[in-house]
Amino acid sequence: MTRTESHPAWLLPSGFEDVLPARTEALERCRRALLDLYARWGYRQVIPPLVEHLESLLTGSAADLDLQTWKLLDQDSGRLVGLRSDMTPQMARIDAQTSSAKEVRRLSYAGTVLRARPDLLGGSRAPFQMGAELFGVEGAEGDLEVLSLMVESLIHCAVPDLLLDIGHVGISQTLADAAGLEGALRAELLRHVERKAWSDVRTWLREHHCGMELTADFHALSGLQGDFDVLEQARRYLGHYPAVRAALDDLQCVWSVLRARYPDLEIQCDLSEIHGHRYHTGLLFSLFGPQRGEALASGGRYDDIGAAFGRRRAATGFSLDIKPLLPGFPDSGRMGRVWAPAGMDDLLWQSIQEHRRAGFVVLQDLQRQDVPSPQDLQAQGFDAVLIQEATGWKVQRLDS
Repeated sequence: MTRTESHPAWLLPSGFEDVLPARTEALERCRRALLDLYARWGYRQVIPPLVEHLESLLTGSAADLDLQTWKLLDQDSGRLVGLRSDMTPQMARIDAQTSSAKEVRRLSYAGTVLRARPDLLGGSRAPFQMGAELFGVEGAEGDLEVLSLMVESLIHCAVPDLLLDIGHVGISQTLADAAGLEGALRAELLRHVERKAWSDVRTWLREHHCGMELTADFHALSGLQGDFDVLEQARRYLGHYPAVRAALDDLQCVWSVLRARYPDLEIQCDLSEIHGHRYHTGLLFSLFGPQRGEALASGGRYDDIGAAFGRRRAATGFSLDIKPLLPGFPDSGRMGRVWAPAGMDDLLWQSIQEHRRAGFVVLQDLQRQDVPSPQDLQAQGFDAVLIQEATGWKVQRLDS
């Protein structure tokens, strides 16, 4: 068997798919609705390029994205370029290049990102990513706006039974700093925490002579998951660290306000969750639907990323892939479909255009002038036909 026979030309690479008309229409409705929502909150859309120099996409704390980034050689310059796997570093670059130091900036975006590996088994490697990023606002106020907009996004997409999971990378980072180690050793400890490999954490702390008190602090951290009461438990066990108290203050503020704004929103926390800790610098948040499983939207604070572009700016934001949201996205109602006969008559053309401008979908048959039976037209999804009368062309409903 030849290679062509075993790998047909029409077979797409793993993780890629055609988006066919019905799903494309739903995706476009969802995209427009969310961009309109973000615009009403003051977030202005930008369109970054699909390809950038690799050092721009992976600079600074964005280096976490290295394994997800497709890399190519630019034959024009001879430099390595990457296909974006996430738009947040691009937002940071745009903000750093175009904003003033104290300006509050709200940006939104929508477009395909490309992943070298799927996020989960059998998942897409070409998510359609949308999101919003807020620059220039420190502290809980900025996090609250972004969190609220993330919740509103999924409410807008009619996702029921939402669960918000929040955490703060600063808590684990503070404990890691208390070990007194830097560079590769500190990163190794945080990798164990990220994997929630607590036995490895204990072994690591013992091997590096970090003491019983710090070991007890990490043991306490491993159990800090649950509802609002967990924040008080964290104060009791870890409140001797000023940075931990500050992180808990932010979490308590955000949690209390969100409970008042969204009484039906279920909220939980996992204070040991630090996914993307080389990228994020503060609050982390993920929003889940009724099936739970993978998060439908996620984000967090990432104040350090802009420094690589010459301007460190407070920054927080979220992103989501709208493809998993499409099955539940509300249909705005199908536009009426009108059948029109073949012909190049000027009055027929004017009537077709008039009804298209009025919002109808008008399909001219191009091959037949005689009107098919109402049953045949309804089977093809038509609601009406254009018929010629003495006074001109008129629409006649099929059910009249």
